[in-house]
Amino acid sequence: MRLLLVTATVLTSVVLNGCGSGSHALRVFVASSLTEVAQHLAEEYETRYPNTDVELNIAGSGALVMQMQEGAEADVVILASNSHMDQLRELGLVLGPKGIAQNSLAVIVSPQLAESINSVDDLRHRDLQIAVCVKSSPCGALAFAYASSVGLNLASATRESNVKAVLAKVERDEVDVGIVYMSDVRSSRAQLGHLETAGADQYSTSYPLAVTADSKNKRKAQDFAALFTDEVGQSTLTRFGFQLP
Repeated sequence: MRLLLVTATVLTSVVLNGCGSGSHALRVFVASSLTEVAQHLAEEYETRYPNTDVELNIAGSGALVMQMQEGAEADVVILASNSHMDQLRELGLVLGPKGIAQNSLAVIVSPQLAESINSVDDLRHRDLQIAVCVKSSPCGALAFAYASSVGLNLASATRESNVKAVLAKVERDEVDVGIVYMSDVRSSRAQLGHLETAGADQYSTSYPLAVTADSKNKRKAQDFAALFTDEVGQSTLTRFGFQLP
């Protein structure tokens, strides 16, 4: 399996291809916070169904919705909020979505400052550079709601296109603090700080999955969707920090 990264200054899209993607390729659009889960289950699917390759298009939920509204072809769509999936359902682009997971917010601190930032008071009163997702994204909407609840001013925060971009900036010490998901804390290999008592985990989102209405591979799409609710899929989701619905 070949992994292709499409990048600007941050990760924007990932496509996984098998040995000869083409007419048998299954196209799956996936919210960026599900990157590791989707990659793992794509490999599992190709092991179970060796004649089918999986192509993963990984980006922020808003970007994926826009791509589909503009005519991009997909067989399966997995987004990080019900409201984004509702936009596709109202346009008749997807069939009955099903919730597969939940995720909650987390406040992380760069490796350089991991030992010195320990509380929400530090966030409020120290001159720190914070990164969040754009407000129109699921992770951004939650981040701004959380910040408002604890009196944290995000006026000068950097706005990133997706949660993996926020995570990358914190990991590289380009910003001091980031508001991401618990799954990102679990997947990161950097020595990040995590403000476990900050209350961010009270803000959560759901992940709906849907087969697209115009899929040319509906049976295969349904088989791929089923992975997320069988034993392998459930254990993969929990291992990467997601909660089951």
